[in-house]
Amino acid sequence: MKVLNITLHAIDNYGSVLQALATETIFRKLGCEVETIDYVRETAQLDSCYKIMRYGGPGMTLKVKQLISHLFLKKKGRAELFEKWRKENLQLTTVAYRSDNDFKVNPPIADVYCTGSDQTWNTVCQGGVPYPYFLSFVPEGKKRISFSASFGITSLPDKDVEEVRGLLKKYDAISIREKSGLDILEKLGIDGQVVLDPTLVVGADFWNQRVASPMIEGEYLLVYQLNRSEKFAQYVKNYAKFHNLKVAIIGGKFHLKGGLVFPYILPEEFMNLIRYAKVVITDSFHATAFSVLFHRQFINIYPPHYSTRLDSFLKSLNLTNQHVINFEDMSYGIERIDYNEVDGVLSKERESTIEYLKHALN
Repeated sequence: MKVLNITLHAIDNYGSVLQALATETIFRKLGCEVETIDYVRETAQLDSCYKIMRYGGPGMTLKVKQLISHLFLKKKGRAELFEKWRKENLQLTTVAYRSDNDFKVNPPIADVYCTGSDQTWNTVCQGGVPYPYFLSFVPEGKKRISFSASFGITSLPDKDVEEVRGLLKKYDAISIREKSGLDILEKLGIDGQVVLDPTLVVGADFWNQRVASPMIEGEYLLVYQLNRSEKFAQYVKNYAKFHNLKVAIIGGKFHLKGGLVFPYILPEEFMNLIRYAKVVITDSFHATAFSVLFHRQFINIYPPHYSTRLDSFLKSLNLTNQHVINFEDMSYGIERIDYNEVDGVLSKERESTIEYLKHALN
């Protein structure tokens, strides 16, 4: 049985590529031949450009132009790193798809078509209904399923409701990653169930095989921030000082004098830094997921937007006390997490997720 999975694999983000790898691994363990459809929206490469350029114009100073040049070079280096990793670790289709029309000209052939994990169904951040992620290209009569898909929002914009309902009614089986997504499905009159993110399904043993010895000697606080926030930054500074911890930082969203910064690292190194951290402070779902898999102490600071998946995940594991509410409180991350209880919950959820997939495929 051949399965074609479509997901946000081409985003230069650690969680995005690792969940794509996990999804392929899960389908292979179920005896399927699987490929990830190499689909990237034709405007996706321009999005970051627009975000930068909208702050300037014809009257840009030389300093601003130099800053933009630096940002593009930095993005280019990061993009090349991720592109190389994808080619070496993912089984991508030989045909690259960049528009809806590409699917009409050269339709991908499979027995089962799957919408994968991550925010594939987020009609807000994708600027409208992203038709290929709703499997609009699949021939009539072919099986359509989703695996841990996500809307990333608590409700659909009114203008998208009927279109999304019509597309989802064509699915044979639907699973979603968070409770808020299930609420959206119920309002649409669509059946579905909540399952684990693929990174959690394959488990810690799978990922530990890809993690080498520690990259940093001694104890450290790891910071991974996806959304700029002054409250986040100030809390990290206060926490590190209060607990006398050196700080390791992934990416360039957060800056701290004396911190160890890792701007360009491989997904395996991302996991490495989480695996050996004393404490992880993050606003990222997947950094949280890997903290849980590796039994790390962690602290969540919710992002201003798209925090539903984090909230749903923590509630499912009874770990909402890891979410910072009082930014003056430096005691978060001190009380040891009962990972025996957490592992028990995850084990049951893994079984349920695999059962869903077996039923969806057969």
